[in-house]
Amino acid sequence: MARSAVELLAIENPSSRVLEIGFGPGLGLAALAERVPEGQVIGVDPSLLMHRHAGRRNAAAIAEGRIVLHRGAAAALPLSDASIDAAMMTDNLHFWPDPRAGLRELQRVLRPGAPVVCGFSPPSGGPPRGLARMFRSVGFRDIIESRDSAQYLLRAVHTPDAAGGGAGAQVD
Repeated sequence: MARSAVELLAIENPSSRVLEIGFGPGLGLAALAERVPEGQVIGVDPSLLMHRHAGRRNAAAIAEGRIVLHRGAAAALPLSDASIDAAMMTDNLHFWPDPRAGLRELQRVLRPGAPVVCGFSPPSGGPPRGLARMFRSVGFRDIIESRDSAQYLLRAVHTPDAAGGGAGAQVD
């Protein structure tokens, strides 16, 4: 799932600053670090246990400063406005206490035109109903969804001047 999400982000600049929300054991962090060898990967997760797992898995990149881990939640990202070039989250948005608040906060930290990918594997229970509509309601655009037996992926683009509505594929 993490590798599929990273591929769908389609990050072209190896110096990008990329965010993973809810990084779990750090598989996505590692895949992102491979994609941005001259950039930085920022991970935000509330779980101390996941910080330990991800820290062990990515110890070398953390020591080099290429991966930075923060303890926190989607609704209060410890990042500056418009400081992130791309973001992803897999198998966790449905656990956020207020997903819309988390997506609005994500909008704050993304640079204009930045892509975001949200993915779900079958064991996670799949995406919440109306996920594309939720992304659209907080201002994301160019929404594309794909689904197969192994995963569901949604890709959207941060559009700071958008205020609801707009184009984009939707599968509810």
